Amino acid sequence: MASLGAAVIHVAVTPAHWNDWLPSGVFFASIAAFQLLWALLAWWRANTLLLVVGVAANLGSAALWVMSRTAGAPFGPYAGEPEAVEAAGICVLLLQCYVVMGAAWALYRRCRADEVPAVGRSLVLLGATTIMAGAVAVGLASGLQGHDHHHGADAEAGAVHGPTPDTPVGGHHQEEPAAPVAVRAVPPAAPAASPAPEADGHQHDHHD
Repeated sequence: MASLGAAVIHVAVTPAHWNDWLPSGVFFASIAAFQLLWALLAWWRANTLLLVVGVAANLGSAALWVMSRTAGAPFGPYAGEPEAVEAAGICVLLLQCYVVMGAAWALYRRCRADEVPAVGRSLVLLGATTIMAGAVAVGLASGLQGHDHHHGADAEAGAVHGPTPDTPVGGHHQEEPAAPVAVRAVPPAAPAASPAPEADGHQHDHHD
């Protein structure tokens, strides 16, 4: 059930990866087909070889996802650039881990002679179905919104921020108002002294 859910999410996100980079789309289509076929074969007859292949393939896919979100994919146009963590990827990772645990538990049970009671098998199946349904619902809701390939610093550089005080708005430059200038009061000048009278006793006014 978990392998079937992972296959459904991989199918949903394949077109976005296909348009982004053709080899990436082929990879996602291939892993979806493998998980779907593996789920059908495991439901019909889960032999030891099939369980081992399921564990190895899902471990490899989960490891590749973790690498692409931490150190970046080892190849492709975005090699070395960490990808964004999305809900669809987390759900697929959860389902693949569930496949690994379930297949490993089945391998372990093959080494024991006693059988699991019918009630125990029913509870395990109910739990697997519940987890698969929830993970697929969240993964499809995230995957159908499209795949975003903004990485690390590129995503931060392309983010849109609100206008700052220094940013022109509407194509016009906004000048900051000049700081008020302090005006110092100047005391009135003292009245000029009257000119001294001339020797002849008359007072003359001189004009420029």
